[in-house]
Amino acid sequence: MSKEEKTSVKIGTWPTPERTVKVSIPPQVAYDLKAFQKVQASILDRLGCGACCSGWDIRYDIIRSYLVDEKLKVREAASGVIVVDG
Repeated sequence: MSKEEKTSVKIGTWPTPERTVKVSIPPQVAYDLKAFQKVQASILDRLGCGACCSGWDIRYDIIRSYLVDEKLKVREAASGVIVVDG
């Protein structure tokens, strides 16, 4: 065993369900660094530490699901929830 291995702490890399957070964001937010950073800061604040995400498995999902109504109005859908601009 190398000196480096003796002094390091090994942390499991497998996700744990109770520490996994799923965040669905529209493409406009995903590809806008300032907007994404605002979302990330808000999520981290809700998780209890606005400065880091240590211990959390945060999975960002870009919304690619859409709903179309009978009037052909297209809306983004996230996890069964309709997101309406406004």
